[in-house]
Amino acid sequence: MELIAEVFGVFAVQNVLGMSPVVVLRSEDGRILPIYIGISEAMAIYSALKGQTPPRPMTHDLLVEVFTRLSARVEKIVIDDLVENTFYARLIVKQDGHELEIDARPSDSIAVAVRLACPIFVEDKVLDEAGNEELPDNYIEFDQIV
Repeated sequence: MELIAEVFGVFAVQNVLGMSPVVVLRSEDGRILPIYIGISEAMAIYSALKGQTPPRPMTHDLLVEVFTRLSARVEKIVIDDLVENTFYARLIVKQDGHELEIDARPSDSIAVAVRLACPIFVEDKVLDEAGNEELPDNYIEFDQIV
């Protein structure tokens, strides 16, 4: 079963290698889902959440423009699996009456979803395996480090 989720925020976590960016989703039942991502993807999600527009299109902006020019609409994204600590996601896209499912990293999917204001869903099994009830204490707001 898919549960609707929203981006709760972008955070950083201190570890032995330095700071690791984390995007946190909150599902409709209140569980939070932390997903560790790269710094570029964190910046892409963070800037889109803040309504910042770069002077030149970034990768996710380009992808959104390609969808638009091809008259394709991203219906939703679904974070649908977790295998060996790696999350999997799909973009559900409609074009000319056809539905396409495109395999994608969750971070890229979320960056696109934020730009298009399309719904984000998470499979219940993923939340059961990796979801938490509360945000860990060691999470630092991303805007404190950028």
